Amino acid sequence: MKKLILTKEEITKIEKETRERFGISDLILMENAGRESFYIIKKELKSVKNRKFFVFCGKGNNGGDGFVLSRYLFNYGVNVKVFYFGEISNFTEISLVNFDILNKLKVDIDRINVLKLKDINIGSSDVVVDAILGIGIKGVIEGEMKTVIEFINKNSNFIVSIDIPSGLDADTGEIHGVCIKSNLTISMGFLKKGFFIGKGPEYTGKIKLVDIGFPRYYYEKNN
Repeated sequence: MKKLILTKEEITKIEKETRERFGISDLILMENAGRESFYIIKKELKSVKNRKFFVFCGKGNNGGDGFVLSRYLFNYGVNVKVFYFGEISNFTEISLVNFDILNKLKVDIDRINVLKLKDINIGSSDVVVDAILGIGIKGVIEGEMKTVIEFINKNSNFIVSIDIPSGLDADTGEIHGVCIKSNLTISMGFLKKGFFIGKGPEYTGKIKLVDIGFPRYYYEKNN
């Protein structure tokens, strides 16, 4: 797969065309994103069964990627705890599908609450997964989410971001008030322009690009 560095607008357009022109649904792409993230993590960290994973998921499709990843970790026998933001009624439709699967599997999952942060004990060998915000972020991060991101940055020894560190602008590399400082960023399909400019290089850590099923057409026409 060719490595393409694209803007948020270009990626959004490709996602839309992938659905409407080629019939590849967002649910398929989300499944692929979560599964490929699992494979990358397993390869990079090697001893995943000896670690505990804390997966923080937003209400959008980035959070849905985190739900799928959590399922693969759980099915592999990994100790995983999932936290989600907001109300379940505000989840995107496909994120809710994968959230419901986790509940049926009886994965340890709970709504994040800043009052409970002091009870989350992240050890030196544990891994935090950031699936909070994707490339569609707008405005400055405030309130509960800001508190949680600051907690993650302060208390984690190894952080994996799904697609992009939460709080990083995909186009400019600037920070939306606060940002996850990742050790590993797993980018879906395409690299983001913001990884390489502004504050991007300080926050992405090691970048791994994965194929989640976008048609080869998009890679060939950019040759």
